[in-house]
Order: sequence, then C-alpha cells, then structure tokens
Amino acid sequence: MSNVATSKTSRSRSRKPAAIDIVSRLQRVDQDLSPAERRVAEIVTADYEAATRMTIAELADRAQVSQPSVTRFCRSLGCASFSEFKISLATTLTVASAYLKSERVFDDDAGHLAHTVMMRAAGAVRECLDQIDTAIVSTAIDALAASQRIDLYGQGGGSAALVEDAKLRLFRLGMPVSAYTDGHQQRMSAATLGPGDAVLAISNSGRSKPVVEAVEIARSFGARTIAVTRPGTPLAAAAEIVIAITIAEGPDVMMPTPSRYAHMAIIDTLAAGVAKKLGPRARESLRRVRYTVARIGIAIPTPSTDPTPLMRPHDDEE
Repeated sequence: MSNVATSKTSRSRSRKPAAIDIVSRLQRVDQDLSPAERRVAEIVTADYEAATRMTIAELADRAQVSQPSVTRFCRSLGCASFSEFKISLATTLTVASAYLKSERVFDDDAGHLAHTVMMRAAGAVRECLDQIDTAIVSTAIDALAASQRIDLYGQGGGSAALVEDAKLRLFRLGMPVSAYTDGHQQRMSAATLGPGDAVLAISNSGRSKPVVEAVEIARSFGARTIAVTRPGTPLAAAAEIVIAITIAEGPDVMMPTPSRYAHMAIIDTLAAGVAKKLGPRARESLRRVRYTVARIGIAIPTPSTDPTPLMRPHDDEE
C-alpha cells in the first residue's frame, strides 16, 4: 500500500463518527467555527427541516459562502460530507423534532427574543441529557439520600442562585440542608462535616478556588463530595462523585447563560431521586409543607389523587 493510501486510511480511521444528535454537536462547536462556517450554521439553525432539503449549492447561496465552506462546516461537525450531514440532521429531527422547534410564529421583537431564549434553554437541557452519566447520577442520589446533613456550595451569580434553589428542593423532603455562598463560610462548614454527611458543589467553570478548597476539606474529613461541573477542572478533581457536563456558552453576553438551565435540570433530577429513595419519609414531609401553605390559602389546586388534607381557611392575626 502506498504512503498516500496509508495516510488516507489512517485519517479515515481516526475521524470520529458524526453524532446522531447533530444539533447538540452544532451547539458545542459553534465557538470553533470560522466566520463562513458560522453563516452556514445560522441558515441551518434558522430552519432545520429546510436544511435537510437543500442542495449544497442552495445552502452555500443562502449563506453567501462557497461550497467548500459548506463542506468544511460539515466536517467541523464530524461529518465526512454534506450528504452525511443531511442524513444526521434528518435523523435528529425524526427523534427529537418536538424539542427543536415551536409551532408559534412570531413577527415581533419580543417574540423573537422569547423564541431565542427558550429554545436555547431547551437545547441546553437536551444537551445535558445527552451527556450525563446515569450511573454517577444514581450514586449521587444514593449518597444524598443516606446523608445525615447536606451542605451546598456555590459562588457567583449563577451558582449562588442554584445552590439556594437546591436547598429549597431538598429541605422540603425533611433533609437537614444548608447553602453557603461565602468562601469563608464554605471552608468553616466543610471543617464541621464528617462521615455520614455530604457536600453538593455547583460550579460551571469548576475553578472557584474557595469552592474547590471547601470540597477538599469536607472530603478530608470523610464527607461524601458531589460536584456538578465541567470535566477536567480543579473541582472535578477534588470531588468524589462528579456529574460532568459541558454546555457551550453563547457569544452574546446579553443572553442568559445556557449552562444554568442544565444545572437546574440536574438539581431537579437529584431532588426527585432523593424523594423516591426516602419514600414515605419524603412524602410525609411534603404533605406537611403543603398542609402548612394550604392553611393560608396559597396552595395551588392539585389532582384528586393528591393525598394532602386541606385545612379550612381561618383568620390568623398577622
């Protein structure tokens, strides 16, 4: 075999197969695309179904780029050709079209903005679902459900809000849980933990030094440590149980951070899993919470299968 043939065979074997969910792949590599490739991506994302019906010449003309630029765009997504790209895109639309579009058509600025924000949120959650290791999520649920005490760590605007949300989700199950967003308090909290306790740390960057150090301290004293973060980061290295996800951030700083939606979905998954593990204990705690808010008339009506007894309204002195 000639050196040229050997080289072609080597490249063919080393090329990664195209992801079935080509939309998720497109979102991940968006920042790595050239300006010409990004124009192709804009045309594709504007109407996925239309893209599956276009020829390479039509797509190049719509994006105002050359046909080789379209081919390079396809290769950036892991596809060997434009034909392979269209097959992958059509497959994605077949199995997940309900999550990639809305039936509403907007003709106003607020509508277009809402469409962009909400589709980005849906895309981030879908991409998170594609990436999560369910065995690790199950281990995290077991660790939290078995804990005597749970401390939550997060810093910055996004992570700080997320740990507060996680606290609200977990304390209603009757779990002793606290959330710390101050670096000094995180370290002090970690120093008081031990076997039978757990830490859940959330950081998109995985590089918040106080959070990393607090997790290291908690783990050194025997607490179970769980992190929701990017792989290959200091926080991922510090924690025992790592729910690793990577959500690409968009170039528009005026738009919400997509990773926040993915992290919220993970928090809800963990909380729902813990509730199922606790069983009657969690159910009774949730019943008491609902019973309490029903007394002041703010409980939202639920299906008749809800076992919560509602107390008659009464006048309390404020």
